[in-house]
Amino acid sequence: MKKFFIYIFLFLFFFVFGSTIAYASGSKHYSYKQIKRDLSGKPAVINVFTVNPKCIDVTIKPSYASQSIGNLRRVQDIAFAENALAAVNASYFKPDIGVPLGASIIDRKVITGPLYNRVVFGITGNNDFKMAKLKLNGKIFVGKDIELPIFNINQPVFSNVSFSLFTPEWGIDTPKTSSYYTHIVVDNYKIQSVSSDSVQIPPNGFVIVGPKKLLPETYNCGDLVFYETYLSPDDWFDVVNAVGGGPYLVKEGSIFIDKQRFGKDFLWEKEPRTAVGYTKKGTLILATVDGRSKNSYGATLTELAKIMYDLGAYNAMNLDGGTSTQMVVNGRVVNTPTIKGGAKVTNALIIKLK
Repeated sequence: MKKFFIYIFLFLFFFVFGSTIAYASGSKHYSYKQIKRDLSGKPAVINVFTVNPKCIDVTIKPSYASQSIGNLRRVQDIAFAENALAAVNASYFKPDIGVPLGASIIDRKVITGPLYNRVVFGITGNNDFKMAKLKLNGKIFVGKDIELPIFNINQPVFSNVSFSLFTPEWGIDTPKTSSYYTHIVVDNYKIQSVSSDSVQIPPNGFVIVGPKKLLPETYNCGDLVFYETYLSPDDWFDVVNAVGGGPYLVKEGSIFIDKQRFGKDFLWEKEPRTAVGYTKKGTLILATVDGRSKNSYGATLTELAKIMYDLGAYNAMNLDGGTSTQMVVNGRVVNTPTIKGGAKVTNALIIKLK
């Protein structure tokens, strides 16, 4: 009789709340669970990984598992190379060249700069979390008298009024441009050559790419060159690792979807989704929603925002989704990607035990 009442209770609970936990695992300070939920009349499978970095010593960062950012890999392969406890796909990227679109910072080094004023997730050296629309500012100093404004680092988007930097992390060559731009090769802090098109990036240097009309005529080969960058908001000075995505899903405890530079289909169609967020007390939340199948149709960004809010997120944002959506826990792909084993992506957000 006792078992009968337990079964009745469980039936009523799942009937009322419309979700079931199909699988759960973890420890006192981190956990993984899979949830089945009804989203606007369609089934959805949600995978959730949480960790409290104040109670367990972990590293949380984006990873390319490669010296070059243009090498696409499955999340499972990146997680294996890093010996990661858990990982999800992270940045948007250009499929043709594999480079991320948006910010990534690893060990305080800006690998790629932010784009389109989109939101960025940051991790400090104390494993505190931040989420904000990040801006990259800086100057390039050439010789004694020339200062050039920096537009971005390792991004395939150019400015008519400032200059981009391409470092060895970008790959072998700078992107092709029109003759309107100049490519200045800097090796060991000295100008080596100047070209009107793509050039090789020196292993011990970088290349400055910018509008030819803005370059003064007073620079010469052999001139000393260095640059400095800084991030805003100002309180990001202590951020060690960061990854970009967007839009916002939850902001300071309220559902908030920032629609800037995102199309209607992207925002409101049901698709596979990946999200990152954190609670007010500092617990990290990673979530994926499977999509494009009868078992799980996916989620709109409104539905994804509600999921993250229900999971307790104080701040949360969307990451790349669609075929990219993957979650790996203890070396195993725990969601059902639209491509078996997971599509190749530019980077992953990993959690690694120290």
